[in-house]
Amino acid sequence: MVEVIHEGQENGNNMVIRFKLSSGVEIIGLPTENFYGGEWDLGPTWNYLVLADQPFLVDTGKYGMGLKLLKMMESAGVSGNELEFIVLSHGHEDHDGGLFEMVESTSAKVKAHRIYDRLIRFYPTEAPGDVNKDFPASCWHCFMPESFSNQHCLAYHQERSQLKIEQIGDGRCEIGKTIYTYHVPGHSPDALAILVGGEALIVGDTVLPQITPFPSREAFFDRVREILKPHYTHAQSIYGLRAYIRSLKKLEQIGGKFTGLLVLSAHRLFYNNRWNEINLQVRINELIEHHIERCADILKILKQGPKTAREIAAAHFEEPLLKGVGSIMAENEILSHCELLSASKDVFLVEDTGFAATGSANFESLIKSLEAE
Repeated sequence: MVEVIHEGQENGNNMVIRFKLSSGVEIIGLPTENFYGGEWDLGPTWNYLVLADQPFLVDTGKYGMGLKLLKMMESAGVSGNELEFIVLSHGHEDHDGGLFEMVESTSAKVKAHRIYDRLIRFYPTEAPGDVNKDFPASCWHCFMPESFSNQHCLAYHQERSQLKIEQIGDGRCEIGKTIYTYHVPGHSPDALAILVGGEALIVGDTVLPQITPFPSREAFFDRVREILKPHYTHAQSIYGLRAYIRSLKKLEQIGGKFTGLLVLSAHRLFYNNRWNEINLQVRINELIEHHIERCADILKILKQGPKTAREIAAAHFEEPLLKGVGSIMAENEILSHCELLSASKDVFLVEDTGFAATGSANFESLIKSLEAE
């Protein structure tokens, strides 16, 4: 059951909603605008206020949304000063952009995965030579154009680097009475899912309705390897499509333990004037099948001969998805899949720029063999 406290736009912007769990715990959904221009639109970022024994907030929207989020909370009858802490589902700007404003305006503590705490810091003496040393470790693999970074990121990174973080570790960690986090890397190395009393699961961007989350790349690990030692030594444990699929299987196991689980995603919870309810097992199977089909299509494209990731993206994705920033994102999605195809020995690198098919198709058995960690 969902109660609409305030109506909003057809994509969910400006809505305020309330879920009341059978335990009596309430979860308030607070969607903040998340639009960067062009045709790329995920809909708003859904932030969740959990009114448990210790009230806490999951995520804070994009940069500049902190004060608006506080006003939305107040419209639901909750003051920012009532917050015990803020927990981050992961460290992407549309999820932690409003964090500094929120912390400055409240007495809330910040909880996030320990990888987040490492990556938001600046390491000018350890940064690779070809990156901007004025940016933190989280940006050393950024594929966005410099014009975008300069417009959207400079102040944001400076502010969040000042924050004190209470670190959350791997596995299952208790952050409140019957409230647990689970480390689910792949979309982001620091991604967390939050289980509330065995009744609701806040999944961030790891599981989304209608759209498929963007997997990171294992190659990103090489740039931050020294920063993440000694806890992490293998790329595929926290980055890339293999890590993401393992995390999906972990969430599938959690879903199997709790019947009637309310699954709350960070995007598209309400979109185009409709609610998008998630059946966790069904949606996870759809997502895994999607990546199997994409790998199969990449091999089909490569049967015509070696191609670069950009050429594969142009052949695989529909033209509207390749406009502006979309072309960069599409190319990186192809690269994440080619990493898995390389691990299954179905493709190999050609002259450092392109990929060629080996003639085998081992990727599906590899994907199905991956186990939740």
